[in-house]
Amino acid sequence: MKDNLRTLVFLLIGGVAIWFFTQRNQHHPTPSLRNAAPPPTEIGRLTEQTFHVRSPLTREPARSGFDAEVTTRSGGLRSVRLNGAQFAMRQAPADPHTGARGADHRMNLASTWNEDLLSLRTELTVKRGEDSVVPAYQDFTGRQVSDSEVELTWTGNDVEVVRSYRSDRPFVLDIETRVTNRGAPVNVEARVPVYQWVLREDENGKFFQRPWQVAEGICRHGTELYREGRDKLLERRPEDALGGAATFVALGNTYFELAVVPRGNGEARCRLFAEDRVAAPGQDPLGSVYGASIGWARASLATGETQRYQATVYLGPKEPDTLAAVTSDRRLTDTVNLGFFSFIARQLLRYLRFLHSIVGNWGAAIILLTVSIRVALLPLLAKSMKSMAMMAKLKPELDDINKRLADNQEAKTLATMELYRKNGVNPLSGCFPQLAQLPIWWALYTTLQTSVELFHAPFVFWWHDLSAPDPYYVLPLVLGAIMFLQQKLMPPQGMDPVQAKMMTYFFPIFLTGISLFLPSGLALYMLVNSCLGVLQQWYTKKQMDLHRSGTGTGGGAAIQVKTLTGDNRG
Repeated sequence: MKDNLRTLVFLLIGGVAIWFFTQRNQHHPTPSLRNAAPPPTEIGRLTEQTFHVRSPLTREPARSGFDAEVTTRSGGLRSVRLNGAQFAMRQAPADPHTGARGADHRMNLASTWNEDLLSLRTELTVKRGEDSVVPAYQDFTGRQVSDSEVELTWTGNDVEVVRSYRSDRPFVLDIETRVTNRGAPVNVEARVPVYQWVLREDENGKFFQRPWQVAEGICRHGTELYREGRDKLLERRPEDALGGAATFVALGNTYFELAVVPRGNGEARCRLFAEDRVAAPGQDPLGSVYGASIGWARASLATGETQRYQATVYLGPKEPDTLAAVTSDRRLTDTVNLGFFSFIARQLLRYLRFLHSIVGNWGAAIILLTVSIRVALLPLLAKSMKSMAMMAKLKPELDDINKRLADNQEAKTLATMELYRKNGVNPLSGCFPQLAQLPIWWALYTTLQTSVELFHAPFVFWWHDLSAPDPYYVLPLVLGAIMFLQQKLMPPQGMDPVQAKMMTYFFPIFLTGISLFLPSGLALYMLVNSCLGVLQQWYTKKQMDLHRSGTGTGGGAAIQVKTLTGDNRG
């Protein structure tokens, strides 16, 4: 059995090592987006022009708004570059049209190139009778009103379409589309879409790693919040609208999002969908296009009437305070997914920001947060430690029962329960304090996994990005060593020797394998928490030794164990 255990451990280590270094040495070219439908014809079209809308700077130089490039081709966005040191990528983002990497290292939230997939493009259906009077792809004329405002105009068939982009807040665009009818009555339908292109290799990630690029669609309509990933979105059709009045629609990943909030009195509906894209028929998908849009009900325009469609668009990081400022009712904060224990996670995130305001370093703030929670949970830990001491004191009697009644499970259970009863021990009393802590630790884990504050946030030495894995794997390896020490210091109770060895050796190796690919911020939290756990267990072991010698705390009396008589032993 010992040889089998050793073989299992070595196979696990070898398998993880081979897989890890194989994946690490793979270099995939960045494929460009291939559109299943042919692009609109270029014959007879006006030359494309682009204009820029710059959002105001924030108070933090590291996070300073965006520079949006607006094209006259259907009035969409060619690029949305995030300004500030925090959003500078170490490798320049690939051009969504060619797949080539340029010299601009700013993150680009506009990841699609084809005209029919440009975020915020003008999607209008204008019909006079059965005839469409506005083409699916429009060539606007444009003018740069100011650094923060652009106006686009299209005219034809007695219809004028004016599109304005304006930004007066960081990461926020206000869009207005005015449709004026100068001829016979027309019917108008309008949408404001956002699109996102995600490579399949970025979605797949690595061993036990959920990449931050994994996208999802989010829509709140009525009182319901829809949050759907790729598999669910692939089942939806782009033309299917969700029922009820929509308050926002968004596409996002772990750290960033594109969200559209309708304004005005007209009721809007949201649409969510995804489509796989391939380089050639029969091949595996290169990736997926995610789509979301806000659409308004059909409006009838008589001669000389104008219909306005207004929306507020957020293009930036998923930072709760920044999102809350977009609307008066803070609705976009719902796009941040803090998990089941979100009510706890929000408070932890608020406290983490407070600590950062004091120390000025997110890594140090994580350490202080972890220590603070450990201190706050000391009363629960004390109860658990007392229970562990009582159980350790009874271990000789338990071992004797297990040995004598190994072939009689019912008698063994009855004898064990009688031993607990006579000594006033509840075997579950040590579990309840541990279970009570789980929501807090899980909420903290979720908080650190989703906090955009850690994106490209430096700590010390070579830890330049707390949202990325440790480049030299020091944190995971030290964490594994600490976990091994923890298991050795306080071996699992109530297990047979094989199970105990599995916990002693397998669990630290398994945890090390997982943490190789976790963000450094999470690995730092796990390491600090484990170090504090070792100190706690050392103190617990010391108290247990004092209890055995009769010099422990608690009035100076050792724990007395009543031995079962022969009649009780069954």
